[in-house]
Amino acid sequence: MVTDTATGATAGASTTAAKPQIVDQVKSFAKQRPYAVATLAGVLGVALLNTLRGK
Repeated sequence: MVTDTATGATAGASTTAAKPQIVDQVKSFAKQRPYAVATLAGVLGVALLNTLRGK
């Protein structure tokens, strides 16, 4: 880790604090729009399968 000597802040500290907020936002979105999340998961699943098949 890199520490800024002027402020005493450690690089990367702000990203660890933001993770729970992002996780909460994703959970809230999934609860509000379950069909959108299912569709997105299906599209990503098909894309992954096609990638693994080589097409």
